[in-house]
Amino acid sequence: MTLESDDRAALPVAIIGAGPVGLAAAAHLAERGIPFTVLEAGDRAGAGIAAWGHVRLFSPWQYAIDDAAERLLTATAWERPKETRVPHGRELVEQYLAPLSKTAALAPHIRYGSRVQSVSRRGMDRTRTTGRRETPFVLRVQHDEGTTDLLARAVIDTSGTTTTPNGM
Repeated sequence: MTLESDDRAALPVAIIGAGPVGLAAAAHLAERGIPFTVLEAGDRAGAGIAAWGHVRLFSPWQYAIDDAAERLLTATAWERPKETRVPHGRELVEQYLAPLSKTAALAPHIRYGSRVQSVSRRGMDRTRTTGRRETPFVLRVQHDEGTTDLLARAVIDTSGTTTTPNGM
C-alpha cells in the first residue's frame, strides 16, 4: 500500500543526528516550510561532539556556521564568533549548536534520547520493490519509553561514525 502523493508530502523529513549537519539541514527545511523531525540519540544537540570537546577543529568558525542556521540565530541574542578563530568541539556545541537547537524554528522538532534502530520502506523487502519510490520510509526508533515507528517522506542520516568505529 502506498500513500497518495499529497499524504506523503505531509509526512516529515526525518533527520538522524543533531550535530552541525543535521541542524543545518533542519534550518534549511524550516526556511522552506517543509515538516521535519530531528532524532538525536544523545541528551542534547552535539552530544557526539561533546565526547571530544577538548579537541580543536580543523576549520575556523567561518566554515563551521551554515547560512540558514545563522539566519535563525540572528533573530535571537546570539553573537557570531570571530570568523578566523578555530574552535574546540566544546565551543562548537556551546556557542553554536546549543543556541541553534533552542531556536523556535527547531526546538519543537528535536527528539532527544531517540536512537534509530532501522530504516526501511513501508511494506518493502528484498523481493518486493514495486512502488518503492512512492512508498514512505519507516524508522524504528528506540526511546526510554520503548520503541516506536516513525513514517517519513525522506531520511537524512547525519549520525556520523563515532559510535561505530571501523577496526583495521
